[in-house]
Amino acid sequence: MRFLKCLEEDSVNLTNTAWLWLIGVTVSSVSETVLHHHLAWIQWSEMGIPIRAQLIMAIFSKALRVKDFKATGDKPEAINLISSDTASFSMFTAVNYILPFSLIKFLFAVLFLLRLLGWKSTLMALIVTMITVPVHTRVIRNERAANNGLTVARDRKTKAITEALQALRQIKFSAVETEWEERIELCRLAEMMEMRKRFLAISIRSAWKVASPFIVTAAAVCSYVYIHNEVSSSILFTTIELLPHIQGTLGTVPKVLQDYFGARANAKRMEVFLKMPEVRQILSESPTGGVSFRNASITWPSDDGQDLKVKPRELPPPFILHSLNVEFPAGELSVIQGETGSGKSLMLAAIIGEVDLLNGRIETQSVGQPVAFVSQTPWLQNDTIKNNILFGSPLDDIRYQKVLRACALDTDLAALPKGDETYVGLRGVRLSGGQRARVSLGRALYSSAKLLVLDDIFAALDSHVSNEIFKTLTGELCIGRTRILTTHHVSLCLPKAKCLVQIRNNTIENLHGVDLVKSRLENMESSIAIELNPTAGEKTKGRVNVKPKFTTTQAESDFGFYKSYFAATGALVFTTIFVLGLLGKQLMIALTTWILSCINSKRREISTDGLTNADTNTNLWFYVYLYLLGSLSAIVLEFFLNMHIFAGSLRASKKLFRTMTAKVIRMPLLWLDTTPLGEMLKRFSRDARLVDDLLLEVMREFADCFIKLVVVGCIGIHTSIYTGCLTLALLFWCWEVGKGYAMARKPVKRAESESNAEILEYFTAVTVGLSTIRAFRAEDRFTDQMHSRVDKLSIARRYFWIFNRWLGLQMCLMGIIFSTGTGIILLSSKSVVDASLMGFSLTFSMGFAHASFTAVNNFGMLESYMNAAAGIISYTQLNPEDQSGNDVPADWPSRGEIKIKGLNVAYSADLPLVLKDISFCVEAGQRIGIVGRTGAGKSSLTLALLRLIQHQSGSIWIDGIDISTIKLQSLRSRIAFVPQDPLLFSGTIRSNLDYFKLVPTHKLKDILRRVKLLSIEDSKHAGLFTLESPVSPGGTNMSQGQRQLLCLARMMTKDPKIIILDEATSAVDNESDSLIQDTIRNEFDCTLIVVAHRLRTIASFDKVIVIDDGRIGEIGTPAELLRAKGLFRDFVEKSEDKDFVLKTVFQQTTKCS
Repeated sequence: MRFLKCLEEDSVNLTNTAWLWLIGVTVSSVSETVLHHHLAWIQWSEMGIPIRAQLIMAIFSKALRVKDFKATGDKPEAINLISSDTASFSMFTAVNYILPFSLIKFLFAVLFLLRLLGWKSTLMALIVTMITVPVHTRVIRNERAANNGLTVARDRKTKAITEALQALRQIKFSAVETEWEERIELCRLAEMMEMRKRFLAISIRSAWKVASPFIVTAAAVCSYVYIHNEVSSSILFTTIELLPHIQGTLGTVPKVLQDYFGARANAKRMEVFLKMPEVRQILSESPTGGVSFRNASITWPSDDGQDLKVKPRELPPPFILHSLNVEFPAGELSVIQGETGSGKSLMLAAIIGEVDLLNGRIETQSVGQPVAFVSQTPWLQNDTIKNNILFGSPLDDIRYQKVLRACALDTDLAALPKGDETYVGLRGVRLSGGQRARVSLGRALYSSAKLLVLDDIFAALDSHVSNEIFKTLTGELCIGRTRILTTHHVSLCLPKAKCLVQIRNNTIENLHGVDLVKSRLENMESSIAIELNPTAGEKTKGRVNVKPKFTTTQAESDFGFYKSYFAATGALVFTTIFVLGLLGKQLMIALTTWILSCINSKRREISTDGLTNADTNTNLWFYVYLYLLGSLSAIVLEFFLNMHIFAGSLRASKKLFRTMTAKVIRMPLLWLDTTPLGEMLKRFSRDARLVDDLLLEVMREFADCFIKLVVVGCIGIHTSIYTGCLTLALLFWCWEVGKGYAMARKPVKRAESESNAEILEYFTAVTVGLSTIRAFRAEDRFTDQMHSRVDKLSIARRYFWIFNRWLGLQMCLMGIIFSTGTGIILLSSKSVVDASLMGFSLTFSMGFAHASFTAVNNFGMLESYMNAAAGIISYTQLNPEDQSGNDVPADWPSRGEIKIKGLNVAYSADLPLVLKDISFCVEAGQRIGIVGRTGAGKSSLTLALLRLIQHQSGSIWIDGIDISTIKLQSLRSRIAFVPQDPLLFSGTIRSNLDYFKLVPTHKLKDILRRVKLLSIEDSKHAGLFTLESPVSPGGTNMSQGQRQLLCLARMMTKDPKIIILDEATSAVDNESDSLIQDTIRNEFDCTLIVVAHRLRTIASFDKVIVIDDGRIGEIGTPAELLRAKGLFRDFVEKSEDKDFVLKTVFQQTTKCS
């Protein structure tokens, strides 16, 4: 003010004083800038970044101790706490200093305003400011409510997307792509409804942000003009600069309070998680050195029904094994047997302390010591095969090689280009089910643990591999180690087992010691009179293909991404309105400020011309009204410009997301197997959120500030050629600083993104493998590894904030130089430049720093967000499976006849053939068994029947129709396929059995009874299910065998003419397997194709096909193949089911003769 007042006068002394004021303003501005940025850096480096690191580690450490709940509860998701809540809370701790500083600035500004305008005008400005505060608070509250609604809707969509991506194979097998696409679309539409509410709230907030300074300024200026009938440029432009600080300070208070309540909510969520019940020590030291249950009753861990999403009445009774009394001998092999879902895995979980002990005692030799645990679904880290086996233990090469041979992994590793340095992928996705099981077993054998707890390790293995693995369990590596094994392959284990436990009706029904086990083995021997001369069958190595990493289609250039995105927003019309609107808004703001300068200019003209007071008032109020009209126009333009931008954003988001969903859900199997799940989740969650919420908004802010800088440059040129040159020089400096910042920011943000992804992936993997980690007592090692990942994130964050504060300091100093330089030029040009124009120029020069900082910072953010859009756009350019083809009759296939002629199949045209010259016929109603060694091509043949892998040549005909000519949906929906690794969808048993709600209740119940999932006597029996029993995503609240049975039940609801089972009963007990086969044979008039490791499953089939290295090695009836003394006979000789197979074939042959 003093500076401008000096400019208004012509005195030489005042001019000298103006120079002093200019120096004072410059020094104080520099001091304030340096202190502000240094304080901001201290807050982030000493509070924000360390607090987030500590919170992440606190949550991770708690996760290692928390109970492993099987039911889905309404508890905070730890992954969200780490990714979102810790970041929000730490940000508040880093910026909370703003509140006290804002209050101090507010007091100084009010005192200064009192001296500047007098108490009347100041009071008016404060009254209007206080009126705007509740409006501002209401605007923020409405936006907060809209954000909360959007968060809920987005969580539902993310849950549906995550489940769909994890179940994409099952979705393709069941031909329900369209149904899942509609399900996701419904969630997406609900999200977009909330996005519209949020965008409306943001538009109102943005318009209010422009309106509130105008309102307060207008109140102050109008009251001053009304009282004094004049206003000087020193008062006018100082007021314009000062009032936004007062109002901004008052506006900051409710925003900081809102952030405080948000941080408080974050803290509450984290507190709820940190107070969750932990695993209690339930194990006691065994005096005998073995493992024993003393009248123990156990159940799966629970939180006592608190905070469950499903009501207690909808939950089945808790599954309890009660009154368990058994002692497993130390240093020996013990076997636990029972029907599917009988509680075998629960008993093993009790041995490693992962259950709730209701009463009794559990004694073990390894209290506080590592236990080598192999879960039914093998858990592997996303690391090399070697590191998964070592599992943190030092390398003993001799022992390591013995483990490889003992687990039959040496042959597999020889076929892999990188051998044991091959990365297994997330959850071992790059290995077959059998390989995952053997790597997991290798980890147990390599460890030094004296107790081995093995959960059904033979389920995914070929019979000859099972024999080799069983020899391992009784060989050198297991001498002196206690081994407790659950399995349905009892006959394989009986020769060496010292204890056999049978579970039935929720307790131990039979307990056999060593003598009874041997006796039982002798009773199983068969006296079948079929002459079989054992031969040394040729061993054929199963070829293991190393799948190449699939790269998504990319646009030709960065410009291509921008072009594609703007095409989705509405192309030329949207872009034109977007640019013109931003330009118009900035010109309108500049115009209103120029009008204020005209008020002072007119005042001086009036005083010079000697006009009356009435004329003076008329002229002054004309410009005041013009100012008010221009301000109102800028506010309206801001609101509608935002609405236009958000409408374009919604159009683009809707189109891109829908196209991406449609493409991904119909991609070929090879793409699904080679594209990381984390990458797909990132596209549908984080990238989609950035494009939905921030991309156009940041683009708008960048363009807004860029145009503002152009306007500042034009004003500088208009004011003086020297200010114009200064403006251009500083804009060039700003450009160079921005380029340097962008170069430095990019690798830091990449490192931060990678560190975040590593932390989330690592945390997810750890939570899946909690039981294994705790059994091996590896918590400390995993904590150290998490520490290193969090340290990497903290380092990246520190560098980011160093660069960010450096940029802020550079831009603020640049703004000070611009303001000081403008002041110097104006003082030097005082005789030719009007004071009003000087004030107008200085007002805009003071906004240069903020505009340049925002422009450069947003340009870096825009680059990051555009990368997210580029990822989505690249997914919209993928090449999905061809959905075209001919329609088929409604009753096709009516017979189930299959003819395959000269079939050659590969996963893609550039990969080797996996099936070669396959030809055979299947008559309607026949039952066909497919056997072969691991990697021979058995599963590939079943996939070829559904066109899930490419036919390079040859043909498959079903009921006289070439399947290559019909629509994929028609083919896959008419054939029932059940894979080895079943996957269920979240919901209920009913929704999993009947997607479309077409099957009557009585039929669904009858199907459940047939597969032994529903008791005939009591449909609510503990451990069994009702149609309304909840199913968690993936069916994780069920055992592997129960999931397989439920998938079989789902298949039975279709009454299909062709059924394909790919190891669909591998985790099911023999009795249930026989029951299912009898049900299919007796009640379904269909063709049955079964891939089986368990030879007893296909012993009574009409025909057996032996696949050998992608070719048909043998084909014929079981009896014919046994007499042929070929591959099938070799399999039978090495199988634990040998006696059963021979007996069944003999009975079938006798019956036919």
